[in-house]
Amino acid sequence: MTLRSAAKTLLVISLVLPVVQAVLVWVAGLLTAMGDGAGADIVSHVGTACQVVWTVSLVGLVIVLALIVLSERPPEE
Repeated sequence: MTLRSAAKTLLVISLVLPVVQAVLVWVAGLLTAMGDGAGADIVSHVGTACQVVWTVSLVGLVIVLALIVLSERPPEE
């Protein structure tokens, strides 16, 4: 996997996971309102896992972008 394809993958993950997180919060609220506390807890745990993956992908994206910039810099004289 090249640095550019890794950057594209991490960018997509970083943009999609907040939307998934918002949907999971809504579903957990819906399940709580319907009286399914166990289901809401499970969805909340999945949401926490999404937050962890999102944070890791953001850190990875910053590192990959730094590597891309450093590798394309012209050599100094």
